[in-house]
Amino acid sequence: MEPVPPGLYSGTTRKQNVACDACRNKKIRCKRQTTSQRCEQCVSKDLECTSNYIEQLQNKPRRPRRFKSNEEHPKERRPSDHELRSPGPAIRRASAPKAPQSSQGSSSTGRIGMEDALAMIAWVTPPRNSATAKDPSAGQVDLLRYMFCPAPVTHHEWRYSDVSSLEQARAGTCDLWDEEGGALWDDAPSAAHLSLWGGGEAELASMAIELIDTFFAVVYSRLPILDAQSFMNRFTSPNTDPNGPLNPALLASVLAFGAKFADHPTFTADRDECAARDADDADGSRSRRGYSRSRCRMAQLLAVRAREVAEVHKAYRIPTLANVQALILLENLFGPEYRATYLSAAARLMDELEDLPILHVDSQQDEKIRTQLTIHLLAGFETAFYRLRPETFQGVGDVAPLLSVVAGGEEDVGALLFPLLTCQIWLAAARMAIAVYRRLSSALAQPQVHANGVPLSVLRDMVHDHSSWRDLYLSKLGLPVPWPEDWDFNMTVRAASTDILYHALWLVAERAVRDFGIQEREDNSVTGMVGFEVTQMRERLKQEALHSAMRISMVAVLSTEQGHLRLDP
Repeated sequence: MEPVPPGLYSGTTRKQNVACDACRNKKIRCKRQTTSQRCEQCVSKDLECTSNYIEQLQNKPRRPRRFKSNEEHPKERRPSDHELRSPGPAIRRASAPKAPQSSQGSSSTGRIGMEDALAMIAWVTPPRNSATAKDPSAGQVDLLRYMFCPAPVTHHEWRYSDVSSLEQARAGTCDLWDEEGGALWDDAPSAAHLSLWGGGEAELASMAIELIDTFFAVVYSRLPILDAQSFMNRFTSPNTDPNGPLNPALLASVLAFGAKFADHPTFTADRDECAARDADDADGSRSRRGYSRSRCRMAQLLAVRAREVAEVHKAYRIPTLANVQALILLENLFGPEYRATYLSAAARLMDELEDLPILHVDSQQDEKIRTQLTIHLLAGFETAFYRLRPETFQGVGDVAPLLSVVAGGEEDVGALLFPLLTCQIWLAAARMAIAVYRRLSSALAQPQVHANGVPLSVLRDMVHDHSSWRDLYLSKLGLPVPWPEDWDFNMTVRAASTDILYHALWLVAERAVRDFGIQEREDNSVTGMVGFEVTQMRERLKQEALHSAMRISMVAVLSTEQGHLRLDP
C-alpha cells in the first residue's frame, strides 16, 4: 500500500484550496497537491493550469478578529446628527433600487456598513421632532406660533402642522364647521391678524394671556375644572413652576375656547373684516355651503388647531388629568353637529385614572373631583338630550341620588353658588340630577321603546324624581324672582345653568312621548284608571314642557339684557 502523500489530509491544505481554475469551472476533481503543480486534466488536454481564484482569495483582506470581553475595543467614529439627517450621494446611490445582476457578477456584491445603514434609516424616515429637545418655554413659544400663525402651517419646525387638515380639505372630507368645507384655508388673513403676527413673540404671549383671562371669566363658570391661579402661574413660568409646564393640548383648548368669546380689538377687527368678505361673496360659495353668518377667522383657526395639538400629544389615549380636561373643553368647542367622541374618550381616561368615587368628597377644591363631577353632569345630560346609550360614556358609573342630603334651614343663595364646590347641597343636587338623567336615558335607549312607546312606569318615576329635585334644590340653586341686581356674571351663569338643567329634562321627556308615544296608550285593552293616568301623564308633560320652554327663553333674554350672555357669532 502506497503511503499517503504528505499534506493530502493536512489541516492547512484542502483539495478545494488547491484546485485549478479549469477544474473548478468544470466542477471536477483536481488531482494536484500544490498550486505550483500541473494537474492531470490540464496535462491531458494541454491547458494552462492557472490558480487565479486562489490568488484572489489570498489577496482579499480578512475580517477583523473578535475581541474578548477583557480586551479593549477600538474606538469607532460615530456619525454626527448632520450626517444622519443629510446622507451623502454615495449612500443615496447605495439605497437606490438596482437592476438585477447576472449570475456571473453575483459573487462580488458589496456590503453596506453600520454607519451607512444608520444614515439610510435616518434618510428614509421622517426627521426627528426638534421640539422634544427644547425646554418648556421654547415649546410653549412654538405652540403659540402655530396657534396664531395667519397662514396654513406646512412644516414641522414647531412640531405641529396643518398638513392633515389641508389633505382633508382637498379631499372634501372636512368634519368641522370651523373649516367651512375647506374654504377656511383658502381665505387670506385679515389685516388685524397680520398685525398681531408681526408683533413677535411678545404680542403672541400677551394675546394668549388675554384669551386665558377671557376663558376664566366666561367659560369657567360653566366648566369649573381648572384652577385659574395655578394655570396662569404655569403659563407665565413654564420652566420654574413647581407643577411643571402646561399640557399643550389643554393650553390650546383654553386658547380656542377663549377666542370664541374674546372682545379684544384684534378679534373684533378680524370678525368685521371676515363678515365684510362674506357680504361681498360674489359667487355665493359660502352661502351655498351654509357659512353665511358673521365669523372670526382667527377663532376658527384656533379651534381647528386645538384639535390638531390634542391629536399630536395623543390626548385621546394617554390617561392624564390634563388630557381629560382638554377633551372636556373640546367636547363643548365644536359644532353644530354633535359627536360624543371627546366626552366618551374623557370618561374612559378618567376611569383609567382610578380616582375615588364622588359620593364622599373630602377635598372639594381638588381638580380631579371637579373634573370627574363635570364628566358625570355632561354625560348624564347629553345621554338624555341626544338619546345616546349610557354605554357611550364608558367609565361613568351610576351615582346614587342621596335624597337625604338636604341643607337645614334657609341659606343665602350667593353663598351656595360661590365658590361652586364648597357646598354639600350643590354636590347632592348634582348627584341626584345625574341619577335622574341617566335613568331616563337608559330607558329611552331601549329598542322596544322606539317600537312600542315609552313605558308609563318610566315616565312616572321620572316625574316623581324630577319633582323631588325641584322641591329640594331649585329654590336654593336656581334663579330667584325678582332678579338680584347685585349678582355678578359668575353667580348669574351658575344659577341660570342650574335652572336650565332642571327645565330641559321636561323637554326631553315630552319629545320622547311625542315621537314614540306611551306604551300603555297603544294597547287597546287599557281602560279604567290606567287609561286615565296615561292621559293625565301626557297632559302633564305638555304643560311642563311649555312652561320649561318659556322659562329657558326668559332666562336667555334676561341674561342678554344684563350683559351676561352674548351669542357666539
